[in-house]
Amino acid sequence: MSNDNDNQARAYGITFGPLKRALREHRYPVSVGELIEQYGGFELATAAGEERLESALQGCEATTFTEPWEVRDAILTGLDDDAVIGYHGELAEGESTESDDRDAPEIDQAGDWSRLSE
Repeated sequence: MSNDNDNQARAYGITFGPLKRALREHRYPVSVGELIEQYGGFELATAAGEERLESALQGCEATTFTEPWEVRDAILTGLDDDAVIGYHGELAEGESTESDDRDAPEIDQAGDWSRLSE
């Protein structure tokens, strides 16, 4: 049985830890404001140091998310380039340029980012 906290839910140099499970269990759709209110103080360990979830989501262009992987992508986009490995321009190890389907949930080195409950 796999546990999201066993691998520290790490993606692109960001350690999400228990936030990954919380986002997967959260009821969707959810607004950026709701996420900031509930999880904004959560600290993400990045390649450039600690970063609060609130600051990563403040400049987010989306107003509502329907899936956890959309939140993950917004967080990765909201962080500085030096905080994220392989997401802003350069490919992470093992990624391919052939398929960049942003409309489907991804399974990357942090595992499954689909919802845990429907």
